Amino acid sequence: MSQEPQQPPLEPTPGQPAPPTGPAGTAPIAPGQLPPAPPVPPQPQWGQYSQPQQPAQPQWGQYAQQPQQPQWGQYSQPQQPGYPQQYPQQNQQQGFNQPGYGYNYYVPPPKPGVIPLRPLRLGEVLDGAFQAARHNGKAMFGSALIFQILTSTLTLLVVLVGFGQSGLNILGGTYLQGQPTEAELSGLLTTGLRVFGALAVVSFLSGLAQMVLQGALVIPVLRAVLNRKTGFSEMWRLVRPRIGTLILLALFYAAAALLATALFFGILIGMLFAVGGRNGPGANLASLGLGLLIGLAFLAAAIWVGTKVLLAPAAIVVENIGLLAAIKRSWQLTSRNWWRTFGITALAAIIASVIGGIISTPVSLFLGFLLPLLTPNATQEQLLSQAIIAQVISTFIGAMIGAITLAFQSGVMSLIYVDLRMRRDGFDVTLLKESEEGKDDGGIPGRGTPLPPAGGQYPPAAYPPAPFNGQ
Repeated sequence: MSQEPQQPPLEPTPGQPAPPTGPAGTAPIAPGQLPPAPPVPPQPQWGQYSQPQQPAQPQWGQYAQQPQQPQWGQYSQPQQPGYPQQYPQQNQQQGFNQPGYGYNYYVPPPKPGVIPLRPLRLGEVLDGAFQAARHNGKAMFGSALIFQILTSTLTLLVVLVGFGQSGLNILGGTYLQGQPTEAELSGLLTTGLRVFGALAVVSFLSGLAQMVLQGALVIPVLRAVLNRKTGFSEMWRLVRPRIGTLILLALFYAAAALLATALFFGILIGMLFAVGGRNGPGANLASLGLGLLIGLAFLAAAIWVGTKVLLAPAAIVVENIGLLAAIKRSWQLTSRNWWRTFGITALAAIIASVIGGIISTPVSLFLGFLLPLLTPNATQEQLLSQAIIAQVISTFIGAMIGAITLAFQSGVMSLIYVDLRMRRDGFDVTLLKESEEGKDDGGIPGRGTPLPPAGGQYPPAAYPPAPFNGQ
């Protein structure tokens, strides 16, 4: 059988394109003929793994395409089969050479500091308050401890100095050993009234100082949200311009409390006169029942109003606004969130009281058993000394417990303020921007944020702003 001679390849004439050619090592493709199919990679044998399909490598001087990262709160796009691009080294170390499954995964919100930048849960508020106090011990616990020691010491001095020898006799139990005369009782009553007035003044000044301290403790908590530490002097430097407004807020609260108390007793006395004028066996019982109902109504109103204006100190310090504007702002933030605010605040108060009881009860029992054992047959002077020593130790322990609970409860109040602003104003976006800037300007986070309009919320088209890309 004869073979036909092979024709040499046709050379293209000048001005005409060259005929298409096939893959390397194959003959040229004749006109009108389809190109051959690409070679199929060999299938792996049983018990072997297939080779991963690597993406095309970029040319020299070009950038490879990076997959778009999802924002927090969103799910990523499913991956194509092959090695998971996010964790190639981990898969190789564990021996997982199989293709990725393409499942979505959740991107958690950023957490630069003590809380994540999103609406908070109950446990995150309580834990964030403890963490903020632990990270800023000098500013929070130190300031609260100084306040408690000064208040307790001043109260103890007023009692001891005001009563004088009568107070020492009461502590020593002299009045229990004999029958006091009428002159002694009259002098004791006069001294008691003077001491009561002095204690009222001390309590009033303590309330003013506590309001200032409560506003100051907002600063280290808010800075701890962005993982920024706050020193003792730095906290008081930042709160100094707002001390006057905080004192005005405390005076406003005191005036409102006095007015409510006068109104309650006025209603109670008028009701007693109206019911007491009637003769009958149940008149006194009816007066007592009505007085109790009125008292419960006033107590419920006080709790409701107190919860509504709970965030006014934080608004004064953070948003740099006045007295009435801060009260209105707190009223707006707690709108539709009253039960949440009241529940968290009440739970924090219960936790603080339990912590205080756990610490103070063993100390009181220890002092009660130890001091009598030291002097079994104590004289009058020794009993007075023991009473004074026990009172001083109890005062110091109470000051420490009060400092811990005050720092914790102030931290809870501050994080409630942050949580409600994130729910209502998109405050988490503002904090995220400041966190991505990566620098501490030494100020209060969110101080320059514009306030929402009169309705309390930004319009949907204007807020929140576009996501911040860090540039």
